[in-house]
Amino acid sequence: MTLLAPAAALLGLTLPAIVALYFLKIRRPTRIVPALHLWPNQIRDRQANVPWQRLRPSWLLFLQLLAAAVLVAAAVQPVLPAGAALARHSIVLIDTSASMQATDVTPSRLAEAKRQVNGLIDQLGPQDRMTIITVGPTPRIVAAVSADRDGLHRSLNEVSASNGPADLSASLSLAAGLVRPGDDARAYLFSDGIVQPLRASFASGLPFPVDYHRLGVSGENVGLTSLTVRSSAQTRAAYLHVQNFGQQPRSVSLEWRADSRLLDVRPLTLAAGQSQDLVLPVPNDATSVNAHLSGGDVFALDDSATAVAKTPRAFRVLLVTPGNVFLEQALRLRSDLQVDVVAPAGYRPSAAYAMTVFDRFLPATIPDGPLLVIDPPAGSTLAGGTALGIGRVRAADAGDPLLANVDLQDVHVGRSQDLRVSTFGRPLITSLQTPLVLVRDEPFRQALFGFDLHESDLPLRIAFPILVQNLSEWMLPPSVPSHSFHPDEAVTIVPESGATSVTVIRPDGSHRALAGAAIATFGDTDPVGLYSVEQTVAGSTQRSWFSVNLFSDPISQLKPLDRLTLPPTHSTAVQTTHQGQLEIWPWIALAALGVIAAEWLAFHRGF
Repeated sequence: MTLLAPAAALLGLTLPAIVALYFLKIRRPTRIVPALHLWPNQIRDRQANVPWQRLRPSWLLFLQLLAAAVLVAAAVQPVLPAGAALARHSIVLIDTSASMQATDVTPSRLAEAKRQVNGLIDQLGPQDRMTIITVGPTPRIVAAVSADRDGLHRSLNEVSASNGPADLSASLSLAAGLVRPGDDARAYLFSDGIVQPLRASFASGLPFPVDYHRLGVSGENVGLTSLTVRSSAQTRAAYLHVQNFGQQPRSVSLEWRADSRLLDVRPLTLAAGQSQDLVLPVPNDATSVNAHLSGGDVFALDDSATAVAKTPRAFRVLLVTPGNVFLEQALRLRSDLQVDVVAPAGYRPSAAYAMTVFDRFLPATIPDGPLLVIDPPAGSTLAGGTALGIGRVRAADAGDPLLANVDLQDVHVGRSQDLRVSTFGRPLITSLQTPLVLVRDEPFRQALFGFDLHESDLPLRIAFPILVQNLSEWMLPPSVPSHSFHPDEAVTIVPESGATSVTVIRPDGSHRALAGAAIATFGDTDPVGLYSVEQTVAGSTQRSWFSVNLFSDPISQLKPLDRLTLPPTHSTAVQTTHQGQLEIWPWIALAALGVIAAEWLAFHRGF
């Protein structure tokens, strides 16, 4: 045991002072008399002439001395060595991602993590410091290099869970920036281990070791992992995917609604690990549909899913081709594109189309606006040099947003025009021989493929429709994307022409105003549900919608990881630790309060 305030022991002088007061205490015997003037000798103050009296046993004296002694013991602030090995700078990384809302630990994984961190705060010594960082979609410093225990407790208690993923890489980078060379630092990660994969930037290691404290005990959960609305000339239906991620069979009830109107209730029974696909009706006038599972489990966030049912504003697209089923089908996968197909001989320039796609054909005059050109014929203005044999392809920049989710690992091209001398734009997809796909932003957003799609296996890969989707959304971004987003994912909103105001209404009813004329990135999407976008155009209000859903199998599985692969520690990092300290003076002070209460009771009982 050590004392944090040994100088407070001087307060122990109050004990002999209390005893001295008892020596000086005036003691008068109790007498009942008919009149005071008949007893002059009894009322005379004899104690003034005899100040020091024999000390007699007294419960009041004992309790007062005990209370004073206990208060002095609390004032010197004794501490006991704690079990944890703390560094001088403790960095707490507390997971606040969606899975930490699970209630398999009472009352929740996050609440249990906060309880353990509060215990760690209580063990800080007088020279120790602590930093608290949340591990969520975006890391946040809750408290920075602080020794104020009360302040640390208050900051920690204000931490709440988000609905997004845990970006551990960003949190570790932020923590590493707070540690100076030579600092005695250690990180403590309180998490269930359900985090995004670590980035390769930590190959050189961290300036501190990381201790992983696992939260959670099970992964018993039934969740909704996908909901899409598809329309055709004859039908309109929603496709829902339900999965039991647990090891036990589960029975749940599915409630199906359109615009908050209850349409159907279906009982579902799923075996352990079983999934089920459902096709559900969508009314023609519905704006949105919602599926909800009732029956109760440890994770409520994936028990509800919302999708936009209203068809978004369509763009007219002209495809000029001698015949290309792959390209036509890839364009039609985007629900807001109305694709008209004509042969090269039937092409006529028209301002009615928002985008034009030329496949193995190019007119003498290229139309203004978004344009996709594939294998332009020799002699045309965009044609490249003599064709070259290619083989494997690769991304010019793997981090280019236009190549998001586009896997080119197993894509081959037989031959392509030589685009090395082309001034069309920057390379997007390239090879050892020549660039294959070029893109440019000026004067309009346009793309050029130097090869015939039929002379490659790209149309046979899932990468092709994704690439076409990325390029078409880059050229013709929808005013409001109607598909589902993940929590905390940014949504690009392109105001309609002439819009004077744009307002986003979140599922909780709160409003967020955006700039009326500029393309905006809206990132306040943590709540799940239906978002409404209202635009004022020529005095009238136009409404669009998008939805936010969890739709994450790794999170819905909920199973905590016993071990987590973490970056190594720098060889130069200081790793000395000391035992933590547990202050016991609050308990001693509480005991003193009890003794004082006993003394008060003894006094009024006449002891």
